[in-house]
Amino acid sequence: MTTVQHRILLVEDNTLDQMAFKRFVKNNALPYDCTISASVSEAREVLGASQFDIVIADHSLGDGTALDILEAAQSTPVIVVTGAGDEETAVMAWKTGAYDYLVKDVNQNYLKAIPITVENAIRHKMVEEKLHLLSGAVMSTEDSVYITDMQGNIIFVNKAFCRTYGYSEEEIVGENGHILWIGRCHSKNTRSVFQTKTSGNSWEVGFYHRRKDDSIFPVSLSRSHVRDSHGKAVAIVGVARDITDRMLVEDEMRTANLKLKKRNQQQSDLAVMVGETVQRLLADSNIEAARKVIGEYLDISRIEADKMALRRQEFDLFSVISLAVEAAQPLANERNVHLKNLTPTCELAVNADPDKISQVLTGLLSRAIKSSAAESHVVVTVRDTGTELSVQVQEEGQPLECNEIHGIVNRSGWIKEQFGAGREEFSLGLRLAKELIELHGGRIWAESSGAEQNVLCFTLPKSVVRHSQKVPAEMLR
Repeated sequence: MTTVQHRILLVEDNTLDQMAFKRFVKNNALPYDCTISASVSEAREVLGASQFDIVIADHSLGDGTALDILEAAQSTPVIVVTGAGDEETAVMAWKTGAYDYLVKDVNQNYLKAIPITVENAIRHKMVEEKLHLLSGAVMSTEDSVYITDMQGNIIFVNKAFCRTYGYSEEEIVGENGHILWIGRCHSKNTRSVFQTKTSGNSWEVGFYHRRKDDSIFPVSLSRSHVRDSHGKAVAIVGVARDITDRMLVEDEMRTANLKLKKRNQQQSDLAVMVGETVQRLLADSNIEAARKVIGEYLDISRIEADKMALRRQEFDLFSVISLAVEAAQPLANERNVHLKNLTPTCELAVNADPDKISQVLTGLLSRAIKSSAAESHVVVTVRDTGTELSVQVQEEGQPLECNEIHGIVNRSGWIKEQFGAGREEFSLGLRLAKELIELHGGRIWAESSGAEQNVLCFTLPKSVVRHSQKVPAEMLR
């Protein structure tokens, strides 16, 4: 299959930029037959003697600007390139007849946009030549089509234009096309000209337009002249495509990629810290602690990979709390901490995985006891909040800021600090508790109710609360 050669006229007075353009065409094997002019006058002579598919012109030239070339180019699409990046220049070039506008950056990334811009321009030219045969298609297209006379007054709009801009045909016909533009700068987030990615490393210029209700939206624009039988331009056709949805998708993809990158970095950092910690624990012959760190890390990894399944069943939360408090009692005795279970005397039924909830409770109690000074108190209570049961572990350690748990369980610096101090259960234990509770549809947070009092809280969706004749639970006096 033979590749169609596009005849390109590059108007550029900078020798280095000329060389960069030719090198880009060669390196990318672009099907361009290139002619280079170094001035407006030279370009006019070349245009008068030869036909081209596209003219790519630097805006600032020694004997004029790219705007001076537009008249000589006639129906040939002109792509204006400038290093100024000035929005007024972009709008002026477009209104004067340029097909598109590219910003010349110092790294010459603008060259990457040239192939798709050239293809779009050539494709658009073919549409322009057949536009007078396609009036029916114009009326039914989803793109907004409007035609202005040479003074900029709107003389025709299609149905899609009326739907997109909110005007009836009677309201908009006769108005000047400037009514659609927002001006130089509408707000810090909505400028009159912007660049948006199309595919790969390609970019296109977009504009913000204004609807009848004054709402602002982004559009991709193309324009062409309607000429009479003598070649004289008698009208201008504008085709606007609302690209709001596309830009939203781009933003969502960009945000998702950033989150994924951050998440991957956190996972990588955590894996390194776990490995270093396990090596240290094994060197100290602390096999049990190493096994615990590895187990918690694997549980976290399984949860994040959606490979941990909960074994849900309805059970009495009171019983699980009582067993967890009983299991933590030897540690409390060893550190001379008063451990109390003040869970109310009723059946607190939840539908959850009892082993995982017991694991969370044991970890939080262990942390609370180790954070508390001798003769201080650790108290476990449960509150019925309506749709949830809130389990609270109160201890008298160094106060945490409200909701600080959300930061410390994911902050690699804090986790590394705990590992370095030999407090592995303070880091992975809290992070694992958060993952397990959220896996059940609950929440976990920290509160500080005094100068030396913290409350670690987590919630579980409530199944039922049945009052019973149980003896009040108090594991220690």
